[in-house]
Amino acid sequence: MKWIIGIIVIAAVGAGLWYSGVLTPLLSMGSPTATTTVQTTTAAPSSSGLPTSDADSSDDALVKDAAAVDAQIEGLNQDSASVDQSLNDKPVEQSY
Repeated sequence: MKWIIGIIVIAAVGAGLWYSGVLTPLLSMGSPTATTTVQTTTAAPSSSGLPTSDADSSDDALVKDAAAVDAQIEGLNQDSASVDQSLNDKPVEQSY
């Protein structure tokens, strides 16, 4: 009877390790496969969230970035106005 409980405990521990992904690296150590690497060149994405890349300092890029910043500030002004309006909002009489 004890050995049946032991087998059940070992199976449960093994299933838990397999489910959590601990055994995946050990089980995938089969035959090595050939891998090929493909390198692509793309424009560096902007880390600032602006429409042009960080390395682009041309006049056209500065104009585009300034327009994007103006649009973001206008959006923030609208959000700020909405918050101000909600803070000045009068409570509504509720009937139960």
